[in-house]
Amino acid sequence: MRDPYDRRTILKTLGAGSLAVTVAGCSADTDGGDGDDDSGDETTTAADGSDGGPAHEVPHPEDDALPEAEATGTSLSGGERQPGGQSAKDNASVMLQHEPSDGQNCGTCALYVPDQDGDGFGACTTVAGKIHPCDWCLLYTEYSGEGGVPCEQ
Repeated sequence: MRDPYDRRTILKTLGAGSLAVTVAGCSADTDGGDGDDDSGDETTTAADGSDGGPAHEVPHPEDDALPEAEATGTSLSGGERQPGGQSAKDNASVMLQHEPSDGQNCGTCALYVPDQDGDGFGACTTVAGKIHPCDWCLLYTEYSGEGGVPCEQ
């Protein structure tokens, strides 16, 4: 059963206008979190691209384990990441998606722990697993200081 609070449903309910479905290189797990995403690689974006850009084309790794430097790293705002206790990416309070939203992306979030091992993925102080700078979730907190990571495909 689809989560009644997913981004797609909310935008439709609010009358977000016409939505275009684009095929992207990675997609969020939208089938209830069992890992068997039978929805394909569909990502919803506004027809004019005003959501901040298309889904990034970097596939997320199967292994979501973080290297020690990121598991205990420091976020852009200086917060220390404590392993354990992070929310799952598909949690209703997180709703991680693999595309920026209205110009916001994880690489410019105060909670983002930048990549430490060169794989292009960082971490988050509050969300579990590897996080790409182009990802976005409901917990986004704008970081306006130096050191933000741009969303580059």
